[in-house]
This record gives sequence, C-alpha cells and structure tokens, in this order.
Amino acid sequence: MRLRGFAVVGTALIAAGLVCPVSGQITAIGARPVLVSPSTPRPGQRVDIAVPGCTAAERRWARSAAFTGTVALGGEDDLGVGTAVIRRDARPGLYDVTARCGGRTIVGGFKVSTKRPWTDLLPTPLNAQIADAALKR
Repeated sequence: MRLRGFAVVGTALIAAGLVCPVSGQITAIGARPVLVSPSTPRPGQRVDIAVPGCTAAERRWARSAAFTGTVALGGEDDLGVGTAVIRRDARPGLYDVTARCGGRTIVGGFKVSTKRPWTDLLPTPLNAQIADAALKR
C-alpha cells in the first residue's frame, strides 16, 4: 500500500514538472524568442539581434534596458535583424530584450558579463561559425 502511494505522488510530481517549465517558457519568451549574439556580451560591445517570424511588412524594433537605444529591425521576409550596442555602464546580470513585430511582442533574454568569454580565445573564422550556428537555431 505504501509503495502505491509513493508511485502516485512520484507520478504527480513528474507530471507537474513537465507541465510547469513549458507553460512558463511560453509566457516568458513567446513561441519564437528574440536571439542575441553573443548571448553574453560585455558593456560597450555590439550584439546582433535576430527575431524569427518577424515579417518585413510589419513595423519592427527591439529594445532592452542594456541597449544604448531602440534598434530598428531590417532583414528578410520572415526574419527581423539588427545591431545594438550594450551600454558602457550596464551592470553584469540578466536582461530582457523585447521585440515588436507589428502587433506582436516577443521577449528574449541575455546576460551581460564583465568577464571575457572563452569564444574570444578562438580564431576568428571559428568564432564566426559559432555565431552563425547560434543565429540559425
């Protein structure tokens, strides 16, 4: 009898664990998040922004408390892209980035760090390949 009780409680906890992260993620970042590359920039660094599903026919922009200003997104038909600069006085930590595509709001996130990332130690062509792969995800 006790074994069955543990099995029921365990099954309920597993089911709750599987449901909660999915619903929280959809609420937090939307179905198609804003991509920032590099994902851990330093103050003063330029970052590339990509917003999949943001069509060219819509007015589109992105902003973050860490950016020096609002970024107009250009790009192809189904991908909004732009470049932002991280404020020099941005403190290390997590930041949201909000993109507006017509009437839709899409939210993503990134981390500002004052530490040098390991990818800076890679040769430039390899570093560019990693950045391209991250944007294609």
